[in-house]
Amino acid sequence: MTAARALIAHELGEALRSRWLLAYAVLFAGLALGLSLVGLRSVGAVGLEGYGRTTASLINLCLLLVPLVALLLGSGSVAADRESGVLEMLAAQPVSPGELLLYRFAGALAAIAAATSLGFGIAGVLIGLATGAAGGLRYLAFVGIALALAAVYLALGLAVSVAARSRTRAMAAALALWFVSVVAFDLLLIGAGAFALAGVRGLAAALLLNPVEIARLLALLVLDPTLDVLGPVGGFLVTRLGATGLSALLLGALAVWFVGPLVVATTVFAGTDIP
Repeated sequence: MTAARALIAHELGEALRSRWLLAYAVLFAGLALGLSLVGLRSVGAVGLEGYGRTTASLINLCLLLVPLVALLLGSGSVAADRESGVLEMLAAQPVSPGELLLYRFAGALAAIAAATSLGFGIAGVLIGLATGAAGGLRYLAFVGIALALAAVYLALGLAVSVAARSRTRAMAAALALWFVSVVAFDLLLIGAGAFALAGVRGLAAALLLNPVEIARLLALLVLDPTLDVLGPVGGFLVTRLGATGLSALLLGALAVWFVGPLVVATTVFAGTDIP
């Protein structure tokens, strides 16, 4: 247990000392507050909008930033320590290679969860004090979705870091994965829909191939499960499965995306010689 705490504390400390992770937390707090400051609530007075509008405004921004931050944090973990020689020192701890990787994952996840919760928490408290608690549960649910997405992409980044032989290659692969998930995948879906290359069922199946799209639909489902907001694919799935059934499917898909890369990473790492 002592070795586990030491490994988790090491990874947590390394992540929290990173300036860009602190900048990420500040940016999230600023975005949540900035997007909630809208128009005039009364004559000559600018006020805070409630949780509902803030959550709706933050969805797309979070889906851009959270995967990027998690991928960069995960991809720089093992590869960087392999280059610096720190990994060899950590491997001397009385734990198996698989446990070593899982403890490091836990420390990195704690760091990104702390940064995310700090950013959203500051904004959430101020919004609650200004506008009341209405919509607070949906806001918390959205924060939970953001944390789940961070865990998925942290696991993907860790798998990339284990496979890459250098930090530069790991970072390049992480950025490519982010681009495909956040930008290219949307363009492919739009193209497939526009040229009738895939029907609604095909698009619904393709949606499950991308954790970002899964999180987007889940967030919209939590925020406002109306067919107009969910779009044709979301509306089709709600009609077929119901809101509860669709939520279960999306949560299950996110769980698969989380467990799969983590299992691959631990398996590959366990079979790799640590220099």
